[in-house]
Amino acid sequence: MLIKTRNSFIIVLSFVLLLSSCNNLQDQDKSLTPEEYRNLGMPDPSKVWTLKDYEDAYNTLDLIKLMNPLSLPKKDSKISSPFFRRMIDTDNLSFIYDESQTLNERAYRIQEYINVQGSLINVYTDLENTSQYYNRELIDLYIFGLNISQYMLDLGNRINESIDEENIKMQDRFNSIKNLYITMVLFILDNQKKSFLFEERDLIKLTDFISNSLFSNQEWLEPNTVEDIKQRVQIVIENSKSEQIKNKYNMLVEEL
Repeated sequence: MLIKTRNSFIIVLSFVLLLSSCNNLQDQDKSLTPEEYRNLGMPDPSKVWTLKDYEDAYNTLDLIKLMNPLSLPKKDSKISSPFFRRMIDTDNLSFIYDESQTLNERAYRIQEYINVQGSLINVYTDLENTSQYYNRELIDLYIFGLNISQYMLDLGNRINESIDEENIKMQDRFNSIKNLYITMVLFILDNQKKSFLFEERDLIKLTDFISNSLFSNQEWLEPNTVEDIKQRVQIVIENSKSEQIKNKYNMLVEEL
């Protein structure tokens, strides 16, 4: 009887240690040193990144993911957070305010960054596991994508108001920009419904961001699009344990 009890205790202890090791893995910082990142090709995080810098960063991240998938730059890392913060910094998109470039030039330039965001999402997503080691980073990358989409809308609105001949030629593309924004929103909501993957504080932050974005754009949303968004939001509400998220999204549904 003593042996059986002892064996049961060992099994329980092993299970507790296993859970502890899984939690510790999330807390451990396996980041490379700044010098190692730079040697592998990461751009300087202290400067605004160009599209070429993003290309270099992606190639480096893709290599790191292949060699050591837990060593990508992390949001909360004391070592690598400057690299991640630079990655999602909207200062990198400040060229949209550069009046020395035409609206046409800025519009073509900003659309390249949608591909950048998609590539970063891919490199930070673990397709082989249900849980996501980089769940906090993914939330910020979703928000970065929504920022890019909003900047595209803002430029599109300015182009629509322009009487310049080159801008007038681009005005018929505004619907595709709207569709891209809607696609981004739906993509994020489809991922947010998997609430078990993310921390509540991050989901609340994401909820606030999406809600504010939709509130500011609701005047041009078509009725069928609104219904589609409402359905996705309702699924998020049903899968969320946070009363704050439920209340915020219920307000959004009523407002839309």
